[in-house]
Amino acid sequence: MNPQKIFYFSSLLICAPLAMAQSGSDADSTQMEEITVVGTSLSRALALEEKQADSRLIEALGTDELGQFPDRNVGESLNRLPGVSMLVEKGEGRFVQIRGINPALNNVTINGASLGSPEQEGGGRSAPMDVISGGILGGVQVVKTPTPDMDAQGIGGTVNVQTSMPFDRAENFYGHVTMRAGFESVEPEDEAYAGTDPKGLDALISGKTEDGRFGWLVGGSWSDREYVATGIYQDDWNPDNGLPVNIKNNYYLIGRERTNLNAALEFRPDEASSYYVRAFSAAWDEYQHRNRYEQGFEEDILALTANSGTSGENVIASNVRLEEAHKDLFSLALGGENIFDRYSLSYMLQRNENDLSEPNDYWEFRSGDDFGPNSWVLGGDGVVSITPDVSSADRQDASLIPLRRVRFFERDMKEETTIAQMDLRWDRDATTFFKAGLKYSNTDRELDESQDRYNPGVLDLTLGTDPEFTNGVFTNHIGSNSAPNIWMDIEGMNAFFNNPANADYFESDPDDDFVSDNSADYRVTESITAAYIMGGKTMDKLEILGGLRVEQTDIDSRGNLLDDSSVTSVKDGGSYTTLIPSLIANYRMDNNLVLRAGITRAIGRPGFGDIAPRSTLSDDGGPTASINIGNPDLNPRISWNYDLSLEWYPNRLSILSASIFYKDITDELVGTTDSITDQSQMDAELASRGLSGVVDTSSLTRLDLSTTVNGGSASLQGLELLAQTQFAYLPAPFDALGASFSATFLDGETKLPSGTIPLVGQPERTLAYSLFYQKGPVDASISYAYNDSFLTDQNSDPDLVLDQGEFGRWDAKVSYSLRDNIKIFIEGVNLNNEPTSEFQGGRDTWNTEYEYVGRTYYLGASIGF
Repeated sequence: MNPQKIFYFSSLLICAPLAMAQSGSDADSTQMEEITVVGTSLSRALALEEKQADSRLIEALGTDELGQFPDRNVGESLNRLPGVSMLVEKGEGRFVQIRGINPALNNVTINGASLGSPEQEGGGRSAPMDVISGGILGGVQVVKTPTPDMDAQGIGGTVNVQTSMPFDRAENFYGHVTMRAGFESVEPEDEAYAGTDPKGLDALISGKTEDGRFGWLVGGSWSDREYVATGIYQDDWNPDNGLPVNIKNNYYLIGRERTNLNAALEFRPDEASSYYVRAFSAAWDEYQHRNRYEQGFEEDILALTANSGTSGENVIASNVRLEEAHKDLFSLALGGENIFDRYSLSYMLQRNENDLSEPNDYWEFRSGDDFGPNSWVLGGDGVVSITPDVSSADRQDASLIPLRRVRFFERDMKEETTIAQMDLRWDRDATTFFKAGLKYSNTDRELDESQDRYNPGVLDLTLGTDPEFTNGVFTNHIGSNSAPNIWMDIEGMNAFFNNPANADYFESDPDDDFVSDNSADYRVTESITAAYIMGGKTMDKLEILGGLRVEQTDIDSRGNLLDDSSVTSVKDGGSYTTLIPSLIANYRMDNNLVLRAGITRAIGRPGFGDIAPRSTLSDDGGPTASINIGNPDLNPRISWNYDLSLEWYPNRLSILSASIFYKDITDELVGTTDSITDQSQMDAELASRGLSGVVDTSSLTRLDLSTTVNGGSASLQGLELLAQTQFAYLPAPFDALGASFSATFLDGETKLPSGTIPLVGQPERTLAYSLFYQKGPVDASISYAYNDSFLTDQNSDPDLVLDQGEFGRWDAKVSYSLRDNIKIFIEGVNLNNEPTSEFQGGRDTWNTEYEYVGRTYYLGASIGF
């Protein structure tokens, strides 16, 4: 369904009954309030109550009576909130955008303290939300108007993940277990790497002593999913002929296993004191097995019609990559609170340890210009299909594709953070309070990368040299398109390589290994010292919060400078002080109507990888390569944020709200890319960074030089709409129907010396819509979430910019309660089999990615006690 039509239909569907609910009789209102709030209605009601009561502008997610979130991971649940969208990676929501802002500029906290990240992507500041399962959490908040007692980081906002605690519920003993198993609509082929059906388990148990002084909680969540992603990738569209330079197709197998553990002890010796110890850990094991086949498409291209023609002899490349990632997040916090008459003192000491281990085996085979002539057709969806002439060599003959190189990568990252904070609050009277606090955090992040590369040796090696290298050929089906491919067996290749009798087929490349072992490594230490003072005053219906936060940031960074065969450690760093004022006002016209306004400031620190003094090369074996250059002189973005919202709560299950906001961002960080097509200039640029000889420039058509700079200013303005209600006024059984709808409309730009460009990572529209039904034992919902396309990579050449394509996904879930504490459910994810896409040069027909993961179905049961 067209997203614009969804918007108009949803507005009429939801706004009309909201008005009727408010204008109806007292009996109607009583009927609405008497609805039994359980299941997903409970989670929605808790979220609205939290949003209404908070002094800040927030969005919230709550759990039902069995501790369940509506989705498999927190990131996908957040995608349903206004102003929040998820970035989908290999079929699952991974990073969360708030109001279109780059995920690396948001702040992700656990119980109010920074969580950090075991990621390289986003400069190491993008926290992956798909690592966190919803099965053991107490709730999630998205804070859009920060107060001075919060971290300054978070231009888009702050996502606060709240772990479950022993005193969250009144019962002295409770727990729940949820089990699920499913299947994928696209099952792996027998010749593929692996693949098992998805499954998962969540469990939590908690108790308190009879006197209510001591509580404990232990929870765990585990899930395992292995699935297929097939895709077509057409790189480097040529503006002269409107055709891509090469055409790739992938057969991905992705396995993702996540384990979350949550434990807490809480001691309340009296009503004025509480102490706690809480620990949270998340382990993420992933493999991505990529079977890729590439057809060159640049030699002797002749167009006979507007969409068809012939091509000459071109390259065929076949490669396989097995990337395995293990990520660990660990957080341990000790703290407490003491109340002395009108004063309360809270304190906390927290230790975070995040680790990434990412081995990567990569075999590449590549022919000369040996395959052709061919005929080609450009389809209406922008996909080029190639048909070889009868005289052409067999393009799936493995013996005709020689070894190009094999590389064994290792990447290890360790991030350690220590946080200490103390807050003192004075409640002068029932309407006035003051609060002050101190916080110190120290983050030490170290990255170590290495590589063993081998080129062809004295003996010729092809993809067909050993029968264990391949499992035959196949046609890869991607949506309505199909493409040739070869089943490659990386385990057979590695076994061949490890056999000493085959040593003459390979020749090591110590020069390239030297560069790879040293050029990307860095160590960054970031220390932040903060102090704040704030206060609040309630005057009848008006509440005002205001204050000032000061943060001093000190950075020490180290990288390597390479010169021939020597390594020189380079040190850099700096410091800056930031003032973060905040003023928030809430006017509660009555119990149901709230007007909010805020003027706040926030910062977005540059990524760790962006400020490290290093230069890293990326070469995927194609006709282009890129160098990413660190910039230690980067300053953080500074944003002034202006918010105004109106919220109406007709009853416990309904809301109608509208929010407008404006962000004025200075010292904007912009990724810039300059492209070089002259070989001598390529060699000079590589030599100047100690990267001589790491890539054969004679085979390159382009070398991209990328870095990040403080490029000027940016602005972002937007409108957020939220509507939710239950149609209790309808006759039974339709009185159990309900709907929710959220929409965000954004308009942003970055002002550079060279002109104005769209804000990177900013979709102009995001929509989320749910229709739900809950009556008796039945609890059902169907939902749709949509993100518009947005700019991902800026380039000095407008024909080379990249945009992420629009994405809209349908999900559904039905549960049935066998008893009050036992329910079974079935759910379907990505029911419309929506692909992820990317396109080049601002032309949606110049597609550089079409990737499908299929549909996923689950059957499960939840038991509470």
